[in-house]
Amino acid sequence: MKKNVLKSGLLALALTLLTSAVDATNPTTNDSNKREFILSVLDQSKPNQYVPAAFFLHFEHKLGAKAVQDHINFFRATNMDIVKVQYEVVVPRLEIKTPDDWKKVPVYGEEFFEPQLAVIEDLARELKGEALVLPTVYSPVSLLHQTVGDGFVELVKKDPEAVRPALENITLSIENYLRAARRRGADGFYVSSQGGDTKTFGTTPIFKNVIRPYDKRVSEVANEIAPFNILHICDYGSSYVSIDDYADYPASIINPPIHLENGSVDLKHVQEVFKRPVFGGLDRLGVLVTGTLEEAKKEVDKVMENAPANFILGADCTVPSDTDYDRLRAIIDYVHSWRYNH
Repeated sequence: MKKNVLKSGLLALALTLLTSAVDATNPTTNDSNKREFILSVLDQSKPNQYVPAAFFLHFEHKLGAKAVQDHINFFRATNMDIVKVQYEVVVPRLEIKTPDDWKKVPVYGEEFFEPQLAVIEDLARELKGEALVLPTVYSPVSLLHQTVGDGFVELVKKDPEAVRPALENITLSIENYLRAARRRGADGFYVSSQGGDTKTFGTTPIFKNVIRPYDKRVSEVANEIAPFNILHICDYGSSYVSIDDYADYPASIINPPIHLENGSVDLKHVQEVFKRPVFGGLDRLGVLVTGTLEEAKKEVDKVMENAPANFILGADCTVPSDTDYDRLRAIIDYVHSWRYNH
């Protein structure tokens, strides 16, 4: 209890110092640190005038020195406000055919994640003085899907209780990655939650009873070891009926999907339910990448006119890898000063 109180006190002090450092005039014209701008969004006593922005994509080089340089080039070219480190380590495929086979899934130690940790460490060394370094964290469902391949969902549905040993071990593996990444320079994490969408387990009790405890535990560990985390409610597989059930996941900022089964996500509703700032607003496959730049800016206008008070512009997931960097730069620069010009 004392530890949590101390942590909250230190974070509050940091926010006070950082937000006071942000220029009261339009800060897009000065050299203020991007870390300050992102952390200032957490102060929900007032809207953030400077609107940070970030978009993510998978790079040509997945790991190693070239991957580090790809991340740096993207960060510099787009003027985005977060250094988000793409996760690219794939767990080995195992033959999982029967319920008993789930016991084959091991706990992967820190050494397994070393190629990814090396990228994080190098990026932290190069860019941590300018912006928050936030590695991506894949969910237990995602890593088990990599383990099994096709037929994963059907196999889980056949005997959900049998999956628990595999979920436990893969969650411990993710925890090893989280703790090691924090030691190597991560400021926090971009935590992807999966499994509650309609085409996996969201329409059955499996997500709530079997998947969710492990899925949520990843967020809890990230929250325990790092002061800043983004919860990404990922609809890569399919859409959700509702995302309100994720409101008790600990995180600093919520990155929701754009669409639900029966309509669109209301960003102000997300801030009200989750009681935290929101990151997102744009469809990763929509006008952002398919329309003209002017059409994309008009879409930004629509988002900003209905955005919650504490907001970071972004997409609902990674944009296509061939998205033009100059285009993203123009959109990011546009939204940085949006609230000063509208």
